[in-house]
Amino acid sequence: MGRERSTDWLFLAVALLVLVAVVKLWAFQEPGKPDAPPRREIAGPDFIPAGAPTDAPPAPAPRKGALPIDFDVLAAFDYDPEADLIPDDIRALHGKLVELRGVMYYGVDDVDRVSDFYLMPSHLVCCFGTPRANDTVKVELKSGTETQYVLNYYLIRGKLEVGLVRDEEGNALALYRIPNAEAEVLE
Repeated sequence: MGRERSTDWLFLAVALLVLVAVVKLWAFQEPGKPDAPPRREIAGPDFIPAGAPTDAPPAPAPRKGALPIDFDVLAAFDYDPEADLIPDDIRALHGKLVELRGVMYYGVDDVDRVSDFYLMPSHLVCCFGTPRANDTVKVELKSGTETQYVLNYYLIRGKLEVGLVRDEEGNALALYRIPNAEAEVLE
């Protein structure tokens, strides 16, 4: 009798693990793969860090000469770092003065003195799964400028560079970079 009961629990545990794995693969499967469902953003109070805004606040009017862009444009294509195929309309943004809203990736050393960081479209991208390179912008603030890590959205201004950013081991981290940037916390 005891052996059957432990077998039942083992069966239930394995079935639950398989169910979780299937749901995770379905929800986070990369678009462009055969039979891949459309890319989904999972939203809801259970998936958002405590205190994090759920929607990006409106950006102020763009500065003269600045092009307001959005992650919907930057991440609208499947990007393979090995093939490095970037659409012409995205390449055309290289060197343009842009304004972009997003959230700071939480992996910073000192939350009170941040001078460079990665910008993501939302907390969902950085906290649940691995962000794609074209979901990520490496932001380097103007020399001598710092900000604090907060959960709010930021408005970043600067000249966009389109090109793969890699770490020391050669891993693809971001497809975009804004050096000499200005950052404004949006309330």
